[in-house]
Amino acid sequence: MHLYETISIIIILSISVVGFICLALTWNKTTLIDNKYHSTYFLFFTFVIYSCQYTGVLLFLPYIDRYKLVMIRAFFLGDAISSGSLAGLAYLQDSPKSECIPIIQGNQTILFEKKSSLTFSIGTYFFILSGMMLSSLICFLILSITKIGQNKINENDENKLLIEQDNQIEQTENKEDLMNKRQFNLSNDIPYLFAMFWSCFTTYAYALLPYSSGVYQKTIIAAEIAYVLAQVFCATFSKLTVVKYPKLVHIFNFISTILIVWIFIIAKMSPCPPLINNALLGGIISGLLYTIVNGLSHINFILLNVYFQEESGKTGLFWSCVTLQSGMTFGALISFVLTVYFNIFKERFPCIDYQC
Repeated sequence: MHLYETISIIIILSISVVGFICLALTWNKTTLIDNKYHSTYFLFFTFVIYSCQYTGVLLFLPYIDRYKLVMIRAFFLGDAISSGSLAGLAYLQDSPKSECIPIIQGNQTILFEKKSSLTFSIGTYFFILSGMMLSSLICFLILSITKIGQNKINENDENKLLIEQDNQIEQTENKEDLMNKRQFNLSNDIPYLFAMFWSCFTTYAYALLPYSSGVYQKTIIAAEIAYVLAQVFCATFSKLTVVKYPKLVHIFNFISTILIVWIFIIAKMSPCPPLINNALLGGIISGLLYTIVNGLSHINFILLNVYFQEESGKTGLFWSCVTLQSGMTFGALISFVLTVYFNIFKERFPCIDYQC
């Protein structure tokens, strides 16, 4: 066991706790740059938190290899509970409702947007998240100190001294066979690494924002709940593995890709996406498709990580995480370029009459 892994995870979780506290205190502060106000504090601390999150995944999944196989499913279950908690928190906070207030200026009537207040402030929301991260840090400290659930296969056992020489030789051979089986073979696992990369290709729900802020928020909540359902699905059908059904993850990715095309069509047609005249129906259909994409991606994420741990151990989990981060980074860059430079997404403002 490597102490640096434990220390690194503790540092990352600690930075995340502090980052959320700073975000809660400074999220609404702006800086004047080139005669425009920018949320520099929000962007900076969000960058720090997400960097810690993705670096933490890169460290924590290989760290789990020292535990029994069931613990990786416990990790995903805990991750799902966190997602469910975030979904519940977002639902309680609700989204602001827009109301158009007519104001007469001269011979013209201008509509001004008035937003309702949230159930609790955004700062409170970030403070709650910092509390969740603090609880994660405490749980990890307990887990690392007590060594609950760790695999004892490599620990010294005095009883082994009483085993006969023949049995010792047999155990050594079995152990060598096991190690050979768990060696990571890049050439054989490239299709599964690509499946992990593609399943983590990020799509953003802001393409649904033209329907309404409520549709956008509820879609985010549904995507978090989808992770919970994905974990329940994988736990219920635990025999559904990559080894038994090697093409399953590719089928899920193919279905997700088709649905992602619809999300990009919505973004391209903004601020007048399909069924905008019936925003509720259009939002429900589009939000449902987005949620399905996230659900299938989460199922692939769980199935592939279980596969890599079973087949390749720590090395497999490491490369799985590298591929995961690469896919999310690539997706984020593509979305950034399409949004900022190609202006594929155009925001729809309330109280403005669009000719669709």
